[in-house]
Amino acid sequence: MRADLRRRSVLAAAGAAVPLLAAGCKGVGGLGTLPRPGPDVAVLRAAIGTEQALIARYRSALAASPGWQDTLDPVLDQHLAHLAALRSRLISPVTPGPARTSPPAAAGQAAVGLSALAAAEQAAAGALISRLATASPSLAQLLASISASEASHAALLRMHRP
Repeated sequence: MRADLRRRSVLAAAGAAVPLLAAGCKGVGGLGTLPRPGPDVAVLRAAIGTEQALIARYRSALAASPGWQDTLDPVLDQHLAHLAALRSRLISPVTPGPARTSPPAAAGQAAVGLSALAAAEQAAAGALISRLATASPSLAQLLASISASEASHAALLRMHRP
């Protein structure tokens, strides 16, 4: 009789699993419509785009002026950390698009390159500040911190002109 009970249990479980498996075939759509992204998602995506653009500019500047590696590498590392912090708060995946690049500067135009980087840093700081009003309190705190960092990068770059 024990074997009969086991057989019945297996058949009952299999019969109950068929509707569950059929519902699973619908994929994510079987769960209903996806929720709309929260307001922080747009703010995060914009901030992530800004960081990606700055990272591309720094990589371009380093390729054009390797002599500025001691000054620019630590700043680039901070931008990579900013990007990681922003991405860690984004629940929906960011589709990686092509990184925005700036045209490389000629080696003799290092001062112009640093001026352009300083201007880009200042613009990024301002853009982050403009997003504070629409961000949640915890995200606003992160954006304000990154904005302060961008402003300090601008000041650093202005001090290191050749």
